Amino acid sequence: MLLAEDILLLATDDDSGRKLARYTDLLVAGGLLSDLALAGNIRVTEAGESIRKKRMVSVPEAPWPADPLLGEALTVLSGKPNWFLSMAVDRLSRKLIDHKPVDEVYERLARAELVSRTTHRVLGLVPTTRWVSVDGRYEAELREEFDAVLLFGAAPDPHIAALIALLSGAGLLVQVVDRGRGVDRRALRRQGKQLLKQYWPAQAMERAFQSRDAAAAG
Repeated sequence: MLLAEDILLLATDDDSGRKLARYTDLLVAGGLLSDLALAGNIRVTEAGESIRKKRMVSVPEAPWPADPLLGEALTVLSGKPNWFLSMAVDRLSRKLIDHKPVDEVYERLARAELVSRTTHRVLGLVPTTRWVSVDGRYEAELREEFDAVLLFGAAPDPHIAALIALLSGAGLLVQVVDRGRGVDRRALRRQGKQLLKQYWPAQAMERAFQSRDAAAAG
């Protein structure tokens, strides 16, 4: 499973199909950016390079992604020599080449038989699509890994660490992990922020969230 798939699954209410994130498109884009970064297809520049530091650039010598959705995302990012980090997230949040990322990731989750499409009417009038859980076993495994890391001190693998960082950047970590169990929320937020500092794609996504909030506030 891609990080983009896992993060969307976790950010969708199992029973109602309601999206938990303020900006689901930015959340999925952050997942795609994280997938590409962990695969070594993109990186951030450092001081002393010909391109200013803290810009996202592609890594031409890295193997092209086998996953077609990641290939689409990398094609988009490779269209410019470098990106401001939050702008890379914003660009990936929109239509790539053949797909709108959120729609495509939901379709992939449906093909994996993890969610099912349902039609919901807002105020009984406006039809909208929701995706409800049909098999919660995989998501339960992810949550068990979160508990092992965040509640019992296990060392996370890069995939789980990146997921925690993304959830922290979107402000969803407590909601996803707690689930009414009365865990120490301050400790969760602290651990999430520690991992957030280690994963630049999650930081870029957080800044994209903040930029959109600022624009909405006028």
